Amino acid sequence: MKKRLTGLLLALLTMLSALPVAFAGYENFTPQAAYAAGQFADVPQGAWYEQNVRTAYEYGLINGKSADTFAPDGELTVAEAVKLAACIHRLYMQGDTDFAPADPWYRSYADYALANGLLAGEPESYDAPASRAVFAAVFAAALPEEALAPLGTVEDGAIPDVALSAAYAPAVYCLYRAGVLTGSDAQGSFLPDSRILRSEAAAIVTRMADPALRRPVELYVQLELTESEIISQCMPAVCKLYTYDAAGQSFGMGSAVVLSAEGDAVTCAHVINGVDRVVAKLPDGRSYEVSVYAMDTRLDLAAIRLEGAFDLPYLQTGGAVQRGDRVYTIGYPGGGAEKLSAGKVTNPAYTENALEPFIESSTVSLSGNSGGALVNRFGRVVGVVSKSPASGSPSYSMSIERIEALDRSRTYTPSEYTELHQPDAALCYADSYPVPDFGKLAGVSLLMREEEWKNGQHMVHYLYRVSDLPTNKRQAERLILEYIDLLNKHTFYLFSDEYYQSSAGYAYGVSLDAGRYEGQNVLFVSVVSNVQKGIGGLRVSPTPFSVFVQDALENNYKIIQNA
Repeated sequence: MKKRLTGLLLALLTMLSALPVAFAGYENFTPQAAYAAGQFADVPQGAWYEQNVRTAYEYGLINGKSADTFAPDGELTVAEAVKLAACIHRLYMQGDTDFAPADPWYRSYADYALANGLLAGEPESYDAPASRAVFAAVFAAALPEEALAPLGTVEDGAIPDVALSAAYAPAVYCLYRAGVLTGSDAQGSFLPDSRILRSEAAAIVTRMADPALRRPVELYVQLELTESEIISQCMPAVCKLYTYDAAGQSFGMGSAVVLSAEGDAVTCAHVINGVDRVVAKLPDGRSYEVSVYAMDTRLDLAAIRLEGAFDLPYLQTGGAVQRGDRVYTIGYPGGGAEKLSAGKVTNPAYTENALEPFIESSTVSLSGNSGGALVNRFGRVVGVVSKSPASGSPSYSMSIERIEALDRSRTYTPSEYTELHQPDAALCYADSYPVPDFGKLAGVSLLMREEEWKNGQHMVHYLYRVSDLPTNKRQAERLILEYIDLLNKHTFYLFSDEYYQSSAGYAYGVSLDAGRYEGQNVLFVSVVSNVQKGIGGLRVSPTPFSVFVQDALENNYKIIQNA
């Protein structure tokens, strides 16, 4: 009996010695606090980060911003990232997080990180927001190599926005292969320059502390497609949209991008905002009635569905783009046949005269391209074509990633959606519904209302004193952009270089100008009746109203003559 027991003990010791060294320090990560259901009001049940927040809180690694808020969308500073990494490292290696108080508060953590190789040197600023690249670099060094063993295959060069030559690339690839980082989209994009959010930090920290939470990632180098391959593989998934009013009359047209075999698709909000019926026609001749999930006029995106569709050609989505990336636009310029235009990304985050960043590219997009695809060199859709100047180039597209912000839980017929989203009369001029009232938005009084007939058209001018508006250029521009956004919500878009015209067929055009009236600098909101709208293509104003505003504020005003 004694001999058998000794044999069992030896066998057990042999088994124990064969366990991976990587798990040696994980027993030090134990619950320190209880997490009550609904503890943080801003961490909704079912959110992708809910379990990570719970675990991070229980382990005592990340607390809330207050007793009942976690601030999942809040940003971390470099100092906070260093503290987390130092705590992970010390807890794994020594079993405690006993750092001495210091001034500034992060100094003890920073000294520990420098001494143990978590930091290669002093950061430029500990108080600056931590980028994802900085966060990855410090966290890849927080555990020994054997504790970050690969779970999946991530080929060198497979992470689309992480150059192998980047200083932070080894850290990012290490965390991807270990299943700590999983990418921000289907292509595994990392977004190195984006700021790390507290929800994302909770996910990374808990995957570091508990290997059971890690998620294997498989990423392989994508093959670049030739232009002819882009045409053959991508064009079948870009369809033409025909819109109709309540009387069944043809109203306009645009493009759309199919994103699933079952007919989920995306287009521009300005193509379908306020219409009664939409029909999609694919290049292979198939036609489908279109329903609407939701739209966001500020993003100029609409999530739609081709009803009854199945086995459709569709495009996969791509990750973030960078300046200089080769891209292609595909759509139906002029309402004719599908067409491809090649170019490069000139600005991945164009924000001039916009409340949201657009992708600026040298591709040519004309009227009818709206809602079409901006695809990268791998044939993946990265944006939805939105607007361009009259010449067609540069063109501006909204990132396809922003489609995730739209609710796709149920669909409506276009007429149902339009009925549910009628412009609020309380926000409109009483005698020019649904044109939004600038004075109500800006909180300024109307100087005067003036009517005239010009070239057979009835015009109503609403005048406001420039002196009543913010004198700060940035604040003034923001106010004008917010008014343009309200115009868009009420279906008025800049389809021409002169008037904001209604995509819903309201018989008004709205123009914005600045000038002089009785010795005063004034702003004009002019409403013109019976403006005809042609085939829709959203344009970029050659002289934005915000420029007029600033000119007026500086007394370099444009003289507007009114009969």
